[in-house]
Amino acid sequence: MTDKKIGVVFPGQGSQYVGMCKDLYNNFEIVREIFDIGSRICGFDISSACFDGPIERLTDTQVCQVCIFTVSFACLKVIQGEITFSPVFAAGHSLGEYTAFVSADALTLTDAFDLISKRAVFMKDATIENPGGMIAVIGKTLQEVQDIISNFNDVYISNINAPGQIVVGGSDKGIQFFTNWCSEKHIKAIPLNVSGAFHTPLMQPAASRLSDEIDKINIRECRFPVYVNYNGRPVAHPQEIKDALKKQITHPVQWVKIIESVSPNVDLIIECGPKKVLSGLIKKIKPQIQVYNIEDMPTLNKTIEFIKL
Repeated sequence: MTDKKIGVVFPGQGSQYVGMCKDLYNNFEIVREIFDIGSRICGFDISSACFDGPIERLTDTQVCQVCIFTVSFACLKVIQGEITFSPVFAAGHSLGEYTAFVSADALTLTDAFDLISKRAVFMKDATIENPGGMIAVIGKTLQEVQDIISNFNDVYISNINAPGQIVVGGSDKGIQFFTNWCSEKHIKAIPLNVSGAFHTPLMQPAASRLSDEIDKINIRECRFPVYVNYNGRPVAHPQEIKDALKKQITHPVQWVKIIESVSPNVDLIIECGPKKVLSGLIKKIKPQIQVYNIEDMPTLNKTIEFIKL
């Protein structure tokens, strides 16, 4: 049992890659069990999607959300099997918020798989109903980006990821006008490889359908605080959790607020899941925080070594 105050965070879509979690799957029975449970509930072979791809299939929203959740939760269970600790908080970026609630025992693993697979379908359908995209604006403050998008229709703040990294989402037409404007003004704006305007009002069709499914789920009180996307604050009670999950799909991800809120109360943050996207964002927000990630055997061993210091 470590006396370090450890927080855990979980990534969302965009972190996937072919081969993710394969060596942990080969080395830990608990990982294979989680993959098997998810495959039965979601109706496809998660290990094949993660390990064999191709990347086009793995990037499809209906496959991607399930796979990233599976890998992220498996990484958490591996580290908790190696070192006994109870997180002082959890948080997740977009989809990762579901992993955070499972980690805090608010959602069961089976309910999470069921809900996430439906969420993915609803979001995909919403992108067909309201086609759109997302673009990362680099080097501008939140206020500056808000001032810019006030001049465009159907363009919204989507992710507040880090100082100088604000993501906007909007309709195809709105994003095209916005992109052209940024180019003319020499503002760095990077289109994201996503299929829709996530975390904006254009996702309302998905939010309405998901709300009905969330109300059917038995949600328990969190064992520890989970900081949520839509307002960056901790929640614990079942109704708060339901409200947070309903709102996150149409509201911006307040990642900066989350990290600023938790930073005084943590010695170490562990990112559980593929790649190091959140680790990089945390370092930009609060450079003094110790951040480690777990996605394979080398990163697992490195994290264990640090915790035991």
